[in-house]
Formats: sequence, structure tokens, C-alpha cells
Amino acid sequence: MIALILFIFYLTLMLWSFGSMPLFRNSDLTVRGMSLLFLLKLTFSISLVLVYTYYYTDRGLADIYKYFDDGNTIYESVSTHPRAAFKVITGIGFDHADPEIRSVLANTHHFDKKDDSFFDSNHRLIIRTNAVLRYFSYGSIYIHSLFFCFLSFMGLMALYRALRLFFERNTGRILIIPIFLIPSILFWSSGLLKETLIIFFLGMLFFTSMKLLAMKNIVANILLTALCIHFLFLSKPFIVFSFLISLYVMGIFYFKSYVRISAIILAAIFATWFLYAHNDYLCQIMTSMIHKRNEFVALGLKMKAGSLADDHLTTSGCFTPLKLAPAGLYNMFMQPFIWSHGSFEKLFGFENLIVLLLTALTLFYFQKPKGHRLQLAVFSFTFFILNYTLIGITVPIIGALVRYKIFGLLFYLIFLTCFIDLNKFIFVVSNAKYLRSVVQNSKKILFR
Repeated sequence: MIALILFIFYLTLMLWSFGSMPLFRNSDLTVRGMSLLFLLKLTFSISLVLVYTYYYTDRGLADIYKYFDDGNTIYESVSTHPRAAFKVITGIGFDHADPEIRSVLANTHHFDKKDDSFFDSNHRLIIRTNAVLRYFSYGSIYIHSLFFCFLSFMGLMALYRALRLFFERNTGRILIIPIFLIPSILFWSSGLLKETLIIFFLGMLFFTSMKLLAMKNIVANILLTALCIHFLFLSKPFIVFSFLISLYVMGIFYFKSYVRISAIILAAIFATWFLYAHNDYLCQIMTSMIHKRNEFVALGLKMKAGSLADDHLTTSGCFTPLKLAPAGLYNMFMQPFIWSHGSFEKLFGFENLIVLLLTALTLFYFQKPKGHRLQLAVFSFTFFILNYTLIGITVPIIGALVRYKIFGLLFYLIFLTCFIDLNKFIFVVSNAKYLRSVVQNSKKILFR
């Protein structure tokens, strides 16, 4: 009963914040519209808990419970080891050799777990977040999910506000669809998973970066950008590198004449030097990709995963990932499909069919992007192609791929949006016989 009261109280505060917090208040969305979008997201967040509780019943293999249980274990150690627990939760003065800290972590199972791959991160940030939330949650995983859902919504709102400025007039409102209404993004980035924290930091990073480019509140935005990069690196390192590379490529299109030429030459010189001076390091990265792929294959064989796309262990080599890239990209674009193995894969397969249809739709409403829209298209293409390639190579299990691809999918849909004649598309949809009232009512509910 106490947990339910707390849940309602926190939910009320969050809904109230849509009309008071600058991040929300300064958007072009109504309070009612934001509330509906958030409640939709919260529905998916709770669904994630239910799926991992009643469908995948092995608590030790469910990621949300891995992070929740370890966070709860650390929280419970506060009464016996307050100093050590504080160091573990905050990271301030954290020393794994400290006997007290080792006592606090003795009953955790995933806090120190870290793969040796360049593309992996540890679980400490999300476990620490759960440990902090334990002070407010009364031990309810649903309250933890509520807070994580709110963080994700903040990140998506920041992303929406930043991206909308790349489009003329109100055509950017169409971004509501790829940012807030894609089922796989709603499902995997709303609950107690690292994807939720990544969406929060990625959205805020894009928002603050655009503020910096516009030379607004420079000191504050430099600090916020640095913090977002730091925490995003802790959550998923390759997302940071994808973002920074994409931002640089977008910057090349932003600059004019000699500045653009200088930026291209500088990038070419740096790339040549890096390849020459760090060829062994690059080979290690390539090897780590194969190592990660083989881990997924071994796990899929052990769990008898029906969605395993490739059941062969691959020999490591500096150029092996390049050979696997075409098949990996095919899986990213075409998998899962409606005839895929398992009910969840079929559901996400239906979504993937819709994405392919939207890709085809772009041809009917094609418009060559210019100016700011071209810059966003360049950023989105670079970001999604890097993510699709890396994940396609390293994740041969289709059931896992639908989760890891959501960041690339988000920017793939944004990329498509950049090539659509939005004025023509919105006019056609708004005047369609069966969609006219839906579009009009949606505008009244969502937008000011």
C-alpha cells in the first residue's frame, strides 16, 4: 500500500513538472500531450517488468533484476557499512582493495562484471542509480521503473526540441512519431535497462551540443556536455564515439568554403596518422568485435535460442569484421520479420515491416535536403550506419538485436524524415478521408 501511494505521488509530481520545468515548458507540446506521451511510455515500462517477471522467469538472467537486486544489496549494507556503502554508491574514494568495500560488494553479482571488449561497459552506473533510488522507492521495482521512464522521457524531449529546429516552421513536429511512438524504442528505453540511461544522456548531449553551436550559455552547456559524455561513456562507449564522429562530419557540412576544406584535410591527416600509429590497437578492436560475437553465439547455443542467425564461432582476425559486415547490415535492416521465430520477434518483425514501408514511402515524397536539414541528415546517416554496422557484426541473435539497434533505428527514421517533402506529406495525410479527424484531434491534443 505504501509503495502504491508513493508511486501515485511521484507520478503526480512528474505530470506536474510538464508545466513547470523549462525543458518541458519551452517545448511546443501541451501539458496534456506530454502527459499522454509519458503515460504511454510508462505503460511500456511496466510491461517490461511484467515480461521479465512472468514470461522470462529466471530472475538471475533478467537484466532489470540484475541491476535492481544488486542496487538493493548495496542499499541494505548502509546500516552495517555506512562509509563503504557511500563510497560504492558515489564512487568517491572507491577502492576495491578496501576490506569494507569488498564486504559491501560480497553479495552482489554484477557490480564488478565487465567484459574485455571495447564495445562493452560495466554495470556500475545503473546499479548505483538503483541504489540511490532505493531511498525513495520503498523497495518497489515499479517505482524504480517510473523514475527510469521519466529520465528517458526527459532525454527524448531534449532530443525532440533540438532536432525540431532543423526543420522549417512546424514541419519538425512530425518527429513526434520516430522519437516518441516507435514500439521497440518505447519498450527497450523506458525501464530498468542501460538503454534508458543512454537515451537520457544521448538526448541531453545532443541538446547541449546544439546550444553550444548556437553560442548560448557557453559555460553551463560545456559543463553539461562534458558530464553527458562522461556518463554516456560509462554506459556505452561506442555510442559516444559514434556521436562525436557524427557531430564532426555534420560540422564539415556546417562550415563553409576554406573552413570546410581545412576540416576535411585535418580529418584525413588525423585518420592517416591514427591508422599508421595505432594499427595494433585497431586490430585489437576488430578482434574484440569477433570475441563479442562469439560470446553471443555461445550464449545462443547454450540457451537454444531460436533466433540465432549464425551458429558458427568465427576465427579472430583484423579484417574478419569487414567480411561479416554485409550479413550484419542485412540483419539490421531486414530482421526480425513477421515470420521470425518467437512471439516477440514476430511483434518486432511487424514493426520492422512498417519501417521498410516508411523507407519505400520516402521515394514517393522525396525531397533533396538542404541547409540545416542536410546537416541533420549527414549526422543521422553517420550515426546510424556506425551503430548498424557494429551491432550487426557483434550481435547474431535477432532477439537481442532488436534491443541493441534502437539507437541506430531512431536516427535511421530521423534520416528518412530529412528526405521527405513534409509539407506535401502532411497535406496529403491531413486531407485523407479516414485520417483527417485523427490528425486534427492529434494536433489539438499534442501541440500548442
